[in-house]
Amino acid sequence: MVSDLAPQIYQHLRDIEKHYMVEPDYLAKSQKEIKDTSRAFLIEWMADVHRKYKLKPETLYLSVNMCDRLMSKMEISKKQLHVIGMTAMMTTAKYEEIYPPTLKDLMECSENKFTRKDVLDMETKMLSVIDFDFMTPTPYRFLKRFKKMVPTF
Repeated sequence: MVSDLAPQIYQHLRDIEKHYMVEPDYLAKSQKEIKDTSRAFLIEWMADVHRKYKLKPETLYLSVNMCDRLMSKMEISKKQLHVIGMTAMMTTAKYEEIYPPTLKDLMECSENKFTRKDVLDMETKMLSVIDFDFMTPTPYRFLKRFKKMVPTF
């Protein structure tokens, strides 16, 4: 938020954002079982969990980004979709939040549809597929900046 350096900082964020972007039609190209409606339901569930635990906005944006990047790189089944969303929320919350929800809490939100081992295995797989590189500029960073630039009426 240093105004003197803001143009350079945001240019850098725009440059590295390109590295992390997924193709807009990645679902049609890389997924057989997952359609856009399934992804929409997953994100809606993630937003509900996000609100329930009063997490930072960046946690939600990064979680969605992680899910999209994973699904653009590997084919998943429809039954894995929920565990992927929960794993992304858990992983980004550990990074972004001071007091992230516990795995037990998140599993209760998902009505214990899978085991602790399922989630931890998916976390390992997810992080290895995205090369442990999940800190990408998200729309939230840019929205914060644009909000400061636009005068309120």
